[in-house]
Amino acid sequence: MKRIAIIGAGGHGTIVADILGERAVGFVDDRAALHGTTVLGLPIFASLDEIEHDGVIVAIGNNSVRRRLTDRLVSAGESLATAIHPSASVARSARIAAGSMLCAGSIVLPRATLGHGVILNTKASVDHDSVIGDFVHLAPAATLGGNVRVGIDTLIGPGATIVSGVSIGSRTVIGAGAVVLRNVPDDVTAWGVPARVTSDRRSEASRR
Repeated sequence: MKRIAIIGAGGHGTIVADILGERAVGFVDDRAALHGTTVLGLPIFASLDEIEHDGVIVAIGNNSVRRRLTDRLVSAGESLATAIHPSASVARSARIAAGSMLCAGSIVLPRATLGHGVILNTKASVDHDSVIGDFVHLAPAATLGGNVRVGIDTLIGPGATIVSGVSIGSRTVIGAGAVVLRNVPDDVTAWGVPARVTSDRRSEASRR
């Protein structure tokens, strides 16, 4: 795709704009105060209707928001772009689904699979035969061993390590610097070395 519109003019949007270079034609953001301004020399618009584009990429770090906006855009007939930094290392046998963003220094090794809308942030690493679900975010320097499974909408925090063969559930948060030695279920938060489940996010939501 030659002309890509970036959804979201925040911090991650600027990272994606830098990855795309000349292919980026502008941002779309719902914050009225930004409309008519520029970021990295690219204009910020209120609507995709204002930009001539061939595809879109949702550059928002929040997994659930990124999923919701991506689903809406695809339903409206938009084509999803993928952004891969020139310094990223991607094995030829790896599979990267549309809408994913691979930042500087990220690594995807043989037969690994990344779902739609995945973010591999700076220097994040996915080893061989791992399967990463849709709209997962691996924060900077997160490291996944071989044959790891990560469910949809999960966040792996900065510097966290998931050892080979472990499964991480969907909509789960792994804290910064955690070392995960055993499987972690859906909808929880886990921290520490070794990582332990510290809260059930479903229970927290039900109390609100």
